[in-house]
Amino acid sequence: METVFIYLLKSSGLITAFFLAYFFLLRKETFFSTNRWFLLTGLITSVVLPLFFIEKIVIVETPKVIPNPIADTVANTVSGAIPTTEIIEKSIEIDWLQIGIYVYSSIAILLLFRVFFNLISLFKVLYNRQVIKQENFQYIDVNENLSPFSFFNYIVFNSSLYSESELQSILLHEKIHSTQKHSLDVLVTNLFSVLFWFNPLMYAYKKAVIQNLEYIADSEAIAQIDDKKSYQMALLKVVSHQNCFPITNHFYQSNLPTGKSLIKKRIVMLNKNQSNKNNSWKYAVILPALVAFVILFQVKVIAQEKEVEISENSKAYAELTAFSIDKNSTDAEMKNDAEILEKQSGIVVKFSKIKRNSNGEITAIKIDYKDKNGNKGTSVVNGDEPIDEITIFKSPLVFDLSHDKPNLQSI
Repeated sequence: METVFIYLLKSSGLITAFFLAYFFLLRKETFFSTNRWFLLTGLITSVVLPLFFIEKIVIVETPKVIPNPIADTVANTVSGAIPTTEIIEKSIEIDWLQIGIYVYSSIAILLLFRVFFNLISLFKVLYNRQVIKQENFQYIDVNENLSPFSFFNYIVFNSSLYSESELQSILLHEKIHSTQKHSLDVLVTNLFSVLFWFNPLMYAYKKAVIQNLEYIADSEAIAQIDDKKSYQMALLKVVSHQNCFPITNHFYQSNLPTGKSLIKKRIVMLNKNQSNKNNSWKYAVILPALVAFVILFQVKVIAQEKEVEISENSKAYAELTAFSIDKNSTDAEMKNDAEILEKQSGIVVKFSKIKRNSNGEITAIKIDYKDKNGNKGTSVVNGDEPIDEITIFKSPLVFDLSHDKPNLQSI
């Protein structure tokens, strides 16, 4: 669950980065088609990039001790194997991460149902209607007071509400939506709004996508119309017909919280001069952010062990200190060995929670240690079977407790 949580946070962060780049650098530019692909690429990149990692291999040296007949206790470091576990404090704790995942999933499912409900409502409007097929479009003339909209190759309108010239402008606008498959963009942003409902900027991102689609349709429609003013008047007239479906392309986007302000922005964009092509450099601004994201979050460090032989005469070998305990060790023997280790290396080892079976064999034990530098650790062995041999050792080449070699307790 933690992995899913981290993935959602990473993806949400990338969505935020793409939106901020669009909002501050691109939203006032007239590169509408390029902006469309920038915004779609941002969504796809946000869910794909966190799945890939760059592997960085780090070599970790571990000691391989050559047996020394003089030091029998050191020779025992290669014998036996016993599973060890980290000590776990038994306490009642609230798993906030799990609760968060449940809350996230519940809200996402509810929002997904809302999308399905909107689709069902749309299909009810399209179902069992008289359809006029022309070219690649299917026209549906309804009697309801609906704002004109398109959904893939379906174009729905109420011809009785508009003059012939106004209707031609409206249909041209919707045909551009249909031809360029803008409904796919709307569906994708709706699904992303479900997945990333917790990110407030996702809703602003969705609004930016829909707004830009209207700019595209407006700019391409106006290029095919001689009277630009009549197109703008048709745009204003449709404002009064506000019944529409959230997952369709509308001539008037009344489903947006700032629908009327969008109309004003569309008219402003219709009359705005084309942006200078030299401003295309703004699209590259997102690249450093992506590189930084990969370096900071997508580099996975993989440790590979490299055995280093320690000879009898080496300084490392001379400083290595160890002692072993097994199922038959007595409390007095363990205490004596611990005292010797403390004198030789300054490391304090304590044994507690010792359990023995009817034969006096150790079946459970807790080992605590602490060195002169304040480093400390705990290992616990629990079970019903007698323990195997445990060797506790100190070496300059080993810096922490290694659970890859459970029979060796490194200090």
